[in-house]
Amino acid sequence: MMCRVIRFDLYRGLPLLFFVGCGAPADESGLPAWSPAVRSEAGHLVDQAGRDVLLRGVNARVEGLFDVTFDDGRTALEPIPPFTAEDCVVVAETLGGNLLRLPLSWSGLEPAEGAFDDAYLDRTLALVDACAGVGVYTLLDLHQDAYSKEIGEDGAPLWAIVPAPEELLEGPLTDLGERRLSGQVLAAFRSLYTDADGLHAAYARMAAEVARRARGHEGVIGLELQNEPVPLGDDAALDTFHHAVADAVREAAPELPVYFEPDSMRNLRDEAPVAVPFGVDNAVYAPHLYVDVFEDGWASGDVSAIERSLAGIHDEAAAHGAAVLVGEFGHDPRNSQGQAYITAALDTMDTTPTSWAFWVYEEWSQGGWGLYDSDGNARGALRDQAVALLARPFPAAIPGKIATVHWDGTTLSYEVEGPSAGESVVDWPDRLGVPTVTCGGAVVPASRAHGRLVFSCDNTNVTVVGG
Repeated sequence: MMCRVIRFDLYRGLPLLFFVGCGAPADESGLPAWSPAVRSEAGHLVDQAGRDVLLRGVNARVEGLFDVTFDDGRTALEPIPPFTAEDCVVVAETLGGNLLRLPLSWSGLEPAEGAFDDAYLDRTLALVDACAGVGVYTLLDLHQDAYSKEIGEDGAPLWAIVPAPEELLEGPLTDLGERRLSGQVLAAFRSLYTDADGLHAAYARMAAEVARRARGHEGVIGLELQNEPVPLGDDAALDTFHHAVADAVREAAPELPVYFEPDSMRNLRDEAPVAVPFGVDNAVYAPHLYVDVFEDGWASGDVSAIERSLAGIHDEAAAHGAAVLVGEFGHDPRNSQGQAYITAALDTMDTTPTSWAFWVYEEWSQGGWGLYDSDGNARGALRDQAVALLARPFPAAIPGKIATVHWDGTTLSYEVEGPSAGESVVDWPDRLGVPTVTCGGAVVPASRAHGRLVFSCDNTNVTVVGG
């Protein structure tokens, strides 16, 4: 017997059927059949209808998921904001976004070796489902910064630090730069990538558990294998690590796209030459775009440097045979230099249509980036300037291949290559008013819900003008 479950299409609100459990049809792995909403195919992100997809949204460090607290009396490293179903609505309707990149902590997932925290995963997937209800997909990001909260900022549990740390640290986090370069952090990274004490298998087991639990949740579009790897120049070791983890994920969830990053030094060098292609199908290359942001705040204002870095990202992805997502980009939206950088990055990622996730939705510590003011412990007012920058429309799911995108503050225009007839989805922030959609010069009707427009078009040129 099959269990029939009714769900709703993320974009159209139409009831669809899928089958899971209770003797559901199985794929070659013997698991119940399931197809993620978005996959990587021939260097593009595509949906189940074969439409070209752009993913755009935010990263969100979430209280209870981004693990920087201790249960032994030590002071937490920093306050982390909550993120609820209401924030999913903000992403969809206020920003007109369709993506949440959600950082998860190994220390929260598996605080004791071999003992996974089911409640942690339950909270994670409840948020995934809430965002899916308003058309926001979730990329589950196995996050780390300076290896672990025990010696750095976030990531691995204490039992997975090899060699065992000589000193355990606590908050407040005022010395992250020093931690990232500390001897015990660098030693821990070296041990991870060289597979000391079977760390590859341990990490892969954790990633597979996340994939297994996430499988079947329609909002999950992929699992990122590790945020900002630090292989200390050993690309071969990073490649071995990535493949060990990807293999375990694919065994647990054969259809789930895997997202991967190069050495985090790309953030500084703006290039990551490909000596050996990634070689895993249904994969997405997900580097970050921070051109001179951390060196001098992009003091040069050199837009061409952003353009060169992004062009390199696309070349590197092509060498890997992967689609592209800029998993992080950003700057402080409160000052003119930050606003100029964000605008230049967004314009560049429209010119070469690129999926992206802004860092960060809300932040109460460190740089204070985000969409909200804060006193360090609570949410303040929405930053209108930040929202105005990020709330820009884009073609989200389009028949054919999206060739160009242009937004001038009033009008969105885009061109499509190849067969283009069929239903199109454009993400359109509510703040931009009721738009008029023109397909090949003719006005066409469009339905509107949750910050997106749905319409039919059989032409390669589309414009959407705000009301």
